[in-house]
Amino acid sequence: MKKPNIETRVIIASFAFAGLLGLALSANAETNIPEKIVQLKENVDASHENLKQYEDNLKVVDQNIKETQAALKQLDKQKLAIRKQLDDSQKGKASVENSKKQLVGFMKTEQDKMDLEKKQIEDLKATLAKLEANQFKRQENIVGYQTKLQGMDSEQNNWQGHQQEVVDLEKALQDKLAQAQKDQKALADKKVSYEQEIIKWKKQQRLSERNYANFKDLKDE
Repeated sequence: MKKPNIETRVIIASFAFAGLLGLALSANAETNIPEKIVQLKENVDASHENLKQYEDNLKVVDQNIKETQAALKQLDKQKLAIRKQLDDSQKGKASVENSKKQLVGFMKTEQDKMDLEKKQIEDLKATLAKLEANQFKRQENIVGYQTKLQGMDSEQNNWQGHQQEVVDLEKALQDKLAQAQKDQKALADKKVSYEQEIIKWKKQQRLSERNYANFKDLKDE
């Protein structure tokens, strides 16, 4: 991003033409008229240079503003993408939590059935073999559910870690966005300042040119 060149030449106020007019009426001031004419010409040249400088600076600021706006648009797109990833992470985490609740419910159901069937074993010796087979199968189910539950704990931790990464990424993006907005405001302020300077120097240029045109012929008199 280019930085505008800020340098303003100091010129003698062209309002001195009023004094020059008075001096033109005095015989003792006739020798100063050429010097005053030269000074007025220098004022015109300085006005031209200052106007061109501020016009060049305005072009640089306009280009910088365009680049900043493009960067802000890109950051907005990245922010939307990060928000989507965060939403996906939250959905994935919620899905794991629901699955865990289901597995805990399955485990409780199996445990309740185990307790009931143990009582049935005591009451009904004739069905002991069948109930013991059921016990074995249900125990396998519990082990399977526990294995799945442990795997889902790991998956849940992974989702949690991913969610934190997305949160950190979103924060970094917000910091970049805040800096870009700050830069854009600073450039806008510079643009206003340069536009005001251009208006001022255009007026000064016109005044200097008018004074020079009015009094340049006095040099030959």
